[in-house]
Amino acid sequence: MPDIASVLLVTSVLLVIAFVLLTVSLMRLRRTTRELQAALADESGARDRAGLLLAIASAVNSSLALEEVLNVALTHAGRIMGAVAGAMYLVTPGENEMRRQAEYNLSYRAKGAVRHLEQEPLRTALAAMRPMVLGLADEASPGLEAGGHPQHVLVVPMQRAGVLMGAMELYLNTSRELTEDQADLLNGVASQGAIAIRHAQLFQAQEENALTDELTQLPNRRALAQRYLQEMHRARRYHKSIAFLMIDLDHFKQVNDTYGHLQGDAVLHELAKILTAGARESDVCARYGGEEFGIILHETTEQGARTLAERIRAKVAAATFPGGLKLTISIGVSATAEPALFTTLMERADQALYAAKQGGRNQVRVADMKATPSKQHA
Repeated sequence: MPDIASVLLVTSVLLVIAFVLLTVSLMRLRRTTRELQAALADESGARDRAGLLLAIASAVNSSLALEEVLNVALTHAGRIMGAVAGAMYLVTPGENEMRRQAEYNLSYRAKGAVRHLEQEPLRTALAAMRPMVLGLADEASPGLEAGGHPQHVLVVPMQRAGVLMGAMELYLNTSRELTEDQADLLNGVASQGAIAIRHAQLFQAQEENALTDELTQLPNRRALAQRYLQEMHRARRYHKSIAFLMIDLDHFKQVNDTYGHLQGDAVLHELAKILTAGARESDVCARYGGEEFGIILHETTEQGARTLAERIRAKVAAATFPGGLKLTISIGVSATAEPALFTTLMERADQALYAAKQGGRNQVRVADMKATPSKQHA
């Protein structure tokens, strides 16, 4: 019979062999697990990439709203690339610049609303005309809604038929090298996005024709209503004030009756130019109807609205209209920072205008937003 030492030796050898085999099996299992995880990640990434391109292609085919198309491309690409925020820029026709047209997760009035093509971060990416991750200087870095400023940006140029349409900026917390698959994906996004942008721009041009007053080339009443809804939404979101001016050309009927409608049209056209020049760039000046005009004042208090209205009234009174005519306007002003009163702003301005007309014309009257609204005048 084998002695105990021999048995223990054989047993030990067998245990070592079993341990080695178990270790090898575990290593193979872990490697297989990693391979499966990688395969699943690749499959998930492929699904995400395919889903992104499908979403943009669907936007091209189903939506002609430029804002929706831009948001679809931007937010989907940002999610795939793990961006903390993003912005979409479109080329300004006739200018060497792009303007931000869509964004997400940026602070209110974030820096970089206008990007010059010859300045960073656009210059390097546009020279290469391919997606690139670049450092972002402090003066070009927009604020994030969650706080702070990104230090890196992924710039994706967008062109169609060799014509630069715009660029997408995806803001990153850290720098990274783009893989070939990621670059191909972003180029696909840029291509689909450029097509969608062009389609939406053509549709927008048609819409603008329907929203523009033919005589004055100002937005018409329908366009004014749409812009006012947008301004109300912005004012509510950022807790800002909003003001409105209702303007009427005094004794305009006499101009038509005395000099004819062609002369009257020339007077209205000239008045539109004066109003536009007198308003600020951020304001929306529109022809409300007939000889009435409306101006939406962005983030303006009652005192600020009154001051602007008086300045416009004085400009009109000092102007000489076609035919050597001297004319005046009456203005009704309303302003509030109270969201519950936003929907009454136009009506209150109209009532203040009526008071200005009744009070002798060529003057500015401000609505008392705390008073109970009076009945609409006939």
